[in-house]
Amino acid sequence: MARILGVALSIGSAKAWVTTDPWFDQYPQTDGYLASDGHVNRLPLRLTSHETIIYGTAELAPVLRSFKDEDFVPLTVGGKVPLQMWFNNFTDTDCGDAEVRNPYLETWYSLPVVPRDSPVDLPYTSDMDLIVSDPRALVWVHRVICGDTPGHEGPAMAAISGGREIWGYPKHPTLANIEYEYEGDDHVHFKATHRGLPSVELKMKLPEKTEGVIELPLEAATDVDTCVSGPRWLVKQTRYGQAFKCTEYIAPWDSKTDHLRVGWDAWYGLLLQSFRFQPKLKVHSTDFKIVAMKPAGWLAPNSTTVV
Repeated sequence: MARILGVALSIGSAKAWVTTDPWFDQYPQTDGYLASDGHVNRLPLRLTSHETIIYGTAELAPVLRSFKDEDFVPLTVGGKVPLQMWFNNFTDTDCGDAEVRNPYLETWYSLPVVPRDSPVDLPYTSDMDLIVSDPRALVWVHRVICGDTPGHEGPAMAAISGGREIWGYPKHPTLANIEYEYEGDDHVHFKATHRGLPSVELKMKLPEKTEGVIELPLEAATDVDTCVSGPRWLVKQTRYGQAFKCTEYIAPWDSKTDHLRVGWDAWYGLLLQSFRFQPKLKVHSTDFKIVAMKPAGWLAPNSTTVV
């Protein structure tokens, strides 16, 4: 009985979140979930971050090998898969202990997908077409690794447990060692190793310090089931919605100033190597705000449809 009472109090009074940005006020708590590691996850889940993103192309044939048992296939642009690599420096989240700020570090790669029986190949006219906004596309997360922010042990494992159990994100259960640092005022350096092997390393000149940069303010919310947590059999597969707001700075990838090395750890790097990824655009944001909604598959009593 004491355990049940303690959980109820945690759901109602947790104060892990410290961000005061009023944008989040429109997403009050609707649910809570007690994960296997003992942490209570607020829903919708809130995160703020510095984001570095690379948009590029992957070869369709090797990517399709990861989809042989799926109901979805990659959307393509000019016959190539428009793959994204995200390098996340989460500065405040709902993942972790109450009454403290809960930052953690993470990287994933993702791509747009469509139902297997309705393939889509969009025309390619410029690299900006790789930032797909087609309404038929669903957001698919393919592999994720998480690591502690120095001095903040705990939030990364809470993000792994909650992410796997609530949404089915393909987050490996073993923590990675991740560094995310700014070098001077014009470069970012991200380095991750997982289970003793290199996963990925990025050294990149910031787009906002690059000639010809595009500044793009964004604010959007998806439908309740527009996002797919990832491969069905790695953890589980859910459909969910999200909302975000940020200002992105976008510039062409420049091999003279930008360097990406994909490693060979079994979960993240080795598979990505097989996709033959080629970076084309670089993106940076320091004010990224996002909420992840409760999965759409959780239905109210006597309900048979997603609402």
